[in-house]
Amino acid sequence: MRFIRNVFSQLHTFVLWALLSAIFWSWIFTFVTDTSPEKKVSVYCYVPEISDAELAAKLEEDKPEGIKMIKVHSFEYVMFNVDYIENGDIFVLPESLISEYDELLLDPEGGIKIYDSESGSGSADSYIGYAGEDYYLFLGMNSVHLDDGAAEEVAENLIGLE
Repeated sequence: MRFIRNVFSQLHTFVLWALLSAIFWSWIFTFVTDTSPEKKVSVYCYVPEISDAELAAKLEEDKPEGIKMIKVHSFEYVMFNVDYIENGDIFVLPESLISEYDELLLDPEGGIKIYDSESGSGSADSYIGYAGEDYYLFLGMNSVHLDDGAAEEVAENLIGLE
């Protein structure tokens, strides 16, 4: 009985250490599994459904030279930290939202149609769940890969996927 009473009297200390440990290990995990923007291409898709890990793995099969990884995210991934999305390399947006995000896009008028709602087909549609309207692919205005061509190469690979 005394042991149980001692445990409960120190419960706040145990919970605090568990919380600090979880924060520490999640930081380590992020540090190990991520890299600098110069060595990765980030793709952001404004779609209702996406198989992001599978699409990233497929795109990494033919990644550009000097690129360590390709990250694919839905817009929900950056809901609380918009700094990430401002530096995005590639964007897939529905036609109705292009004007809302035009400050992120290199050429808001020059998007490439990646999904046609009339025919119901598009690029990478086995990975990306498009919904009800045309979708376009854009390069990011603040992409660090505009000069080295990596963003264009990944965009071409994405367009070529079935």
